[in-house]
Amino acid sequence: MTAPRSNSADPSSAALPRSTRAVFAAILLLYLALASAQSFATRLQWGPDEPAHIIYVQSLALDGRLPALAHSVDDNAYLPGASSTHQAQHPPLYYAAAALLWRAFGSRPDETVRDTDRTTGESLTFTVPGPVRPVRFLSVLLGALTLAFVWATGRTVFPQAPAVCLAGVAFAAFTPMFTYVNSVINNDALLGVLFAATAWQWARIVRFGAAPRDIVFLGLLLGLAINVKETALSLVLLSAVVLAVEPAGGPWRRRLARIGVVLAFAAVIGGWWFVRKSLLYGSPFVHPFHAPLLELPHEQQVLLLKVLPARIFLFAFIPIDAIASHARVDLLFCFFGALSVLSLVGLVVLHLRRKQLQPPRHEVVSFLLWLAAAALVLTGLWWNLLTVDWRMGTSGGRLLLCTLPLLSLAAARGLSALFGDGKAAKLGLAAAVLSLLAANFYALWATAAEYGTLGL
Repeated sequence: MTAPRSNSADPSSAALPRSTRAVFAAILLLYLALASAQSFATRLQWGPDEPAHIIYVQSLALDGRLPALAHSVDDNAYLPGASSTHQAQHPPLYYAAAALLWRAFGSRPDETVRDTDRTTGESLTFTVPGPVRPVRFLSVLLGALTLAFVWATGRTVFPQAPAVCLAGVAFAAFTPMFTYVNSVINNDALLGVLFAATAWQWARIVRFGAAPRDIVFLGLLLGLAINVKETALSLVLLSAVVLAVEPAGGPWRRRLARIGVVLAFAAVIGGWWFVRKSLLYGSPFVHPFHAPLLELPHEQQVLLLKVLPARIFLFAFIPIDAIASHARVDLLFCFFGALSVLSLVGLVVLHLRRKQLQPPRHEVVSFLLWLAAAALVLTGLWWNLLTVDWRMGTSGGRLLLCTLPLLSLAAARGLSALFGDGKAAKLGLAAAVLSLLAANFYALWATAAEYGTLGL
């Protein structure tokens, strides 16, 4: 028989010191301030594909219908009853939530935005619908919810290392791309929440085993995630692995039955989208553009394969196109490269010391799951570059943002091991967090300088 699940002796369920709770609250409040400031710093409709996302929201809010799929940015347009956008390739859950806010703030007056063409010097003026600003703040709040799940995951995996948990939350909160994407209208904001929530559920199952409610909750999370973005399919595969290796799973017949239940939930809740695509377009995986790298001339393929890895890496951390004119991108590349290398070295050190440290099984499995999730998302990105549209690589690094809630905890644990644990580790983690915070302020300033906002 399986031992009953109990959290009574779990250090992560014990009351935290007031100072730890205060630091966590401070990180959340600082994130909310930075993301709100970033929302005002980024000119309206200048976020990543933001006009296309707005059309999707408008179509649901004003017409109650899904927009048609546009195969050219020139075809993106909101037309009553006949809207089209290339973002229509994505499922509608995020846009449905945003549409509710749009309707709630539908009477808000439109805003006038001014821009100066750098080539001609001509001053341009255009009107942005009033609800755009408040809908942006939905992303800000979703980012805070993501951080809450990062904290919950950290407390489950590292219950006796609150410094690592706090650093993991801070690493995610203060990464400039996280703040940037969670300040504009973009479905990646909700995808990050569901990746983080799924990671938390994985951690609970791997550590304590899966109660029936955990099976239902995991299936629900997967179904919801698939309704946000097809990237979430990577979570389905890894969730099956989690249920296969859970400590109290019992015989294989029982494990397979639980996997089947979770997959059934995911299919019932999220499968409709792929059926719809198949009926409309003849394939469950349809993309608006088709410019595969593999179909380019050989010389161009070689050039892009040299350039794209560094660009993808940078776009995973900073919004290059918003800050490149005013920020030293090369210095930021060195900073995030060094931080990544140090984190990896720390994880290697942790692995080499595993016999001495004897890390618990759930911690090791969680690390492997986080790294596998990042590897699957990265593999999917490269596959799309090669076979669908190579231009995704010019800013495609932000598509890896959904894995940041997982990797930030791994990075914090790696740096902690590198610095030797104890007081030295806390000081090292604090230094890394403050450096990252400085990079975030730098990116915020550069964004405001680029768009002439915040009085800059």
